[in-house]
Amino acid sequence: MSTDEGTTTKQSKVALKRDIGWFGSFAMGYADVGADIYVALGLVAAYAAGWAPVAFIIASVTYIATGLAYAELATAYPYAGGAQVYSMKAFNDFAGFLGGWLVMLDYTVCTALFAIATVGYLTFFFPVLILTTFTFSLLGLQIVVNAIGLVAFVIVLILIGINIVGIKEASTLNTTMVALNIIVLSIIMALGLLLAFNLDLFSMQITIRGAPDPFGHIAYIWSTDYSDQNFFYAVTLAMSSFIGIESIAQAAEETKRPDRTIPRATKMSIVSVLLFAVGLSAISLGMISWSTLGASLEDPISALVRSIAGVGVTLLPIVAFTGFAICLVSSNTGIIGVSRVVFSMSNFDLLPAWFSKVNSKTRTPVRTIIVFGSIGALLALIGQLDWVADLYNFGALLSYLMVNISLIVLRQTDKEAHRSWKVPFTFKLTIKQKSYDIPLPSLLGIIACSSIWLLVVIFHPIGRLLGFSWTTIGILIYAIHRRRIGKPFFSRDIGSSIKPMTYKMNALVLIRPEEREEIAESLRDSFDTRFRLTLLSVISTDKWDLPLTAAIEYKKLASLDLRNISVELTDFGFETREIVHVGSVKKVVTEAAISDQYDFVIVIRGKSFKKGKRDSIDDMISLVSSIAPGKLMVVRR
Repeated sequence: MSTDEGTTTKQSKVALKRDIGWFGSFAMGYADVGADIYVALGLVAAYAAGWAPVAFIIASVTYIATGLAYAELATAYPYAGGAQVYSMKAFNDFAGFLGGWLVMLDYTVCTALFAIATVGYLTFFFPVLILTTFTFSLLGLQIVVNAIGLVAFVIVLILIGINIVGIKEASTLNTTMVALNIIVLSIIMALGLLLAFNLDLFSMQITIRGAPDPFGHIAYIWSTDYSDQNFFYAVTLAMSSFIGIESIAQAAEETKRPDRTIPRATKMSIVSVLLFAVGLSAISLGMISWSTLGASLEDPISALVRSIAGVGVTLLPIVAFTGFAICLVSSNTGIIGVSRVVFSMSNFDLLPAWFSKVNSKTRTPVRTIIVFGSIGALLALIGQLDWVADLYNFGALLSYLMVNISLIVLRQTDKEAHRSWKVPFTFKLTIKQKSYDIPLPSLLGIIACSSIWLLVVIFHPIGRLLGFSWTTIGILIYAIHRRRIGKPFFSRDIGSSIKPMTYKMNALVLIRPEEREEIAESLRDSFDTRFRLTLLSVISTDKWDLPLTAAIEYKKLASLDLRNISVELTDFGFETREIVHVGSVKKVVTEAAISDQYDFVIVIRGKSFKKGKRDSIDDMISLVSSIAPGKLMVVRR
């Protein structure tokens, strides 16, 4: 629908800003998953006993399979929304809504859960928070709030403010805290293995499968042999250690070079999380008894550190701060995730269009950040980990199931889509003379997600009740919204409009330091946004022996010029970067032209030049044509 000025609603929308690099993308995935070990390590040990590492390994099947599926799908369809986008493309709008609505639950719970855990680690430094309560009077009712819940509420409000400012600022917080966490956990594992690990204790405990005693909050299937049932319950808790890998895909629209960044970040996140989850769980069996670890539900990492002779006491404050830091980051990632899911669902007419508004200055979905961040803040106000934790697995496992199924379906129905990375170990299945590509990890992921979700439904009565209630409410909201906008419940129109990312061609643009005029316009008129442009200028030392100070000054001026050109190109929708070298033009251009990093080398020539008179542009053209003739492209201004 057009406005009076002739502009369309779609044209008035502001795109999300690409501000996340490869480590920021990795940190986003690791932050939401890596923090879980600070809670899950003790919980899993309390129910799985000596088989805690086995529980983590079984649960990791869903994590590995789903992580790989996200890596392929997010590069093929780099939209904010993750499971919602892929389900909508593979099936229909309702499936897309369901995939998004289910993962919204987990992100909202994640925001509250880890805000509370953040304050829990702060109590090491401020123990007064544990016993302090506040009483408020609201509409004649006396409401009692503990200090942990109130501080968690304030923390979420601060995180909402950071996310409103921009994704770059939120991502910077993630990368800093994640780097600290990786260093500290690596030190704990190394020192624990060298100074505290007892092989006899490990050998004795690894034979104990499941805690022998019953627990009142578990819905047991039979009234005998509680050990096996406790172990199955522990597998569902171990799964909570691996929830969050979709965070990388949720920020696909804000990730630089998603075709390369997302697979790399996903694989790094999978390896690092598995190393710490399974590694710490296994090492702990040789350091302390499983019952001692299980009794330290709120601070299991500290329990491990205390057992390290000599250095344990010294490390405790560092561990407490690191636990605070990574839980803070995980809460922050919850806000990032839920706001991007809702933004995407609104953009695709699965929720009201009001949520798709992006602030033109910060380029962030401010409305979704405020609304759903506030819901997380209110949940955090409760201040009770166990109350909000029971919802954590229900939605994520169903969402992960839909992702794995969607990958298999899209491999058959959208074969022509460019996939810069594909899930390995694909086998051919022939049925009635028709061949199907089946990625084995995704098939295993379907089986694992289905099985563990059934265990959640069986053994978690509160999660079962609230999970199905959340799903029912979501379906009603979707039905009302679709009827209001006049669209069918199971329409496929929007899903079919989701286009895969085309192959990105990397082009090197050679720009003389003294040139600026009309370059951005010339590139825009000659190429489309499938070209990823690297702008290169060389401060020549071939003919002039420049003093160092002069070369540095020329480099600053050339960098500023390239930056201005890059800003113009970014406004046209291009991905760009700038490089300025000081040195031999021939050497720099030769190395760049023969590099596998670039598909094309673009040389820009002025509109008019004198016949028979050679200049540096002619020299560049001759050089590139002699060493990489198939890459040369000449553009006239």
